Amino acid sequence: MAMAMAPSSSRVISLLLCLLFTLISHITAQPSFLYHFCMNDKGNYTENSAYHTNLNTLLSTLSSNTEVDYGFYNFSQGQGSDKVNAIGMCRGDVKPESCRSCLNDSRVLLMHRCPNQKEAIGWYDNCMLRYSNRSIFDTMEPDPTYFLWVGINATDMNQFIQVLRNLLESLRTNASSGDSLKKYAAGSTAGPSFQTIFALLQCTPDLSEQECDDCLVRAISNINDRCYGLTKCRIGKPSCNLRFDTSPFYDSTADASPSSPSKESPPPPVTNTNATSTKGKSNSTGIVIAVVVPIFVVLVLLISVCIFIRARKRKRSFHNHNDTNNNISYWLPTKKGG
Repeated sequence: MAMAMAPSSSRVISLLLCLLFTLISHITAQPSFLYHFCMNDKGNYTENSAYHTNLNTLLSTLSSNTEVDYGFYNFSQGQGSDKVNAIGMCRGDVKPESCRSCLNDSRVLLMHRCPNQKEAIGWYDNCMLRYSNRSIFDTMEPDPTYFLWVGINATDMNQFIQVLRNLLESLRTNASSGDSLKKYAAGSTAGPSFQTIFALLQCTPDLSEQECDDCLVRAISNINDRCYGLTKCRIGKPSCNLRFDTSPFYDSTADASPSSPSKESPPPPVTNTNATSTKGKSNSTGIVIAVVVPIFVVLVLLISVCIFIRARKRKRSFHNHNDTNNNISYWLPTKKGG
């Protein structure tokens, strides 16, 4: 005879199913990075440590700050060995609301992709976020570098390369000469075969003009490594990035100058400590982990629900059987090998 499930059991199962739905919804809604690096050689932090608390507080503050509207955030939290430094930079044509939304997505995903890592960096299409336990302000860092490209060769390769080089050199000068709030330049030019070439260059504005220029020179030279003769390419570094395409990808109506030129960027502590990391680390491992781990958690929870329901039914059936014989009995799992 089938037995009705106890109200307490129904509440527990409903709660578990609600948690599962919330987890699945969060995983589905979270966009993936274009690329990211976990600096495994820079040290780890433990859960609920002072560093972990400072990191959570700092990234939450950074992504919700409404006073900064020029797309660059450089804040610190904590003291001594527990101090966390973070930089968030949005693409120069991105509006403040979209910028904060992008950085909020970044803080959630970067800590998930690089659990317990004291230093990490990740790029979305609209923003870049990095954090570290060392000073990362006012310091040009050309590595690690990521490349994203599409294997479409230009029809007139030599002419395309020459036109692209001229455009990038012009934009490099404009970007590096920007002020302490924004070092960004975007533009287009007519290319061969009736194509238009669009390009964008940007540095973190805490760099000097010379440091920005040096970083962009390195990025432009990296085109020869992976993107020579191709019509679409992105190259990202901690301190600068570039992108070119034969399709428009930026808001040409956005003002390249800072929206609030009277504001000053918060003065961070200055340190000349540079970091190095392996160039070109694959992002595929992080994508697999991000997908497999949540699925595994979901499966474990589902199995737990099934075991719980089955155990409840077996326990109730057993007790009912013994109660009819006026006996007191205890249900125990069958011992293997017994």
